[in-house]
Amino acid sequence: MFWEIGLADELGSGMRNSYKYTKMYSGGEPVFTEADVFTTVIPLSEAATATVGPTVQTTPQVAVQDLEQKLEKLIEFCSIPRSRREMMDHMGLTDSKSFRKRYLNTLIEAGKIEMTIPNKPNSPNQKYRKK
Repeated sequence: MFWEIGLADELGSGMRNSYKYTKMYSGGEPVFTEADVFTTVIPLSEAATATVGPTVQTTPQVAVQDLEQKLEKLIEFCSIPRSRREMMDHMGLTDSKSFRKRYLNTLIEAGKIEMTIPNKPNSPNQKYRKK
């Protein structure tokens, strides 16, 4: 099907590559099962699933402290009115939805920052300042 719609270079090449690379990396063979739902089982060796480099374990307490520190830094940054984009850039964030939910709304609800135009929350000129 993928070959017919132009998403595969060669008919069956995916199956051949699956066998070739599974054997090369784990020594096993993939299992393809065609039933109501097509399934593929790729056996992996311990070396193929090992984590490379140091691992850092965080506890929920560390995550909470980290979030609190970030919020405090953001509050101080808003000593002068800042736009949402300026605040996100300051924190190195790009996802505005996540930023609004995790940081901005949290600080507004806690009374730590306020809108400069409270009667127009969606204004393009909206800025936020430390209370």
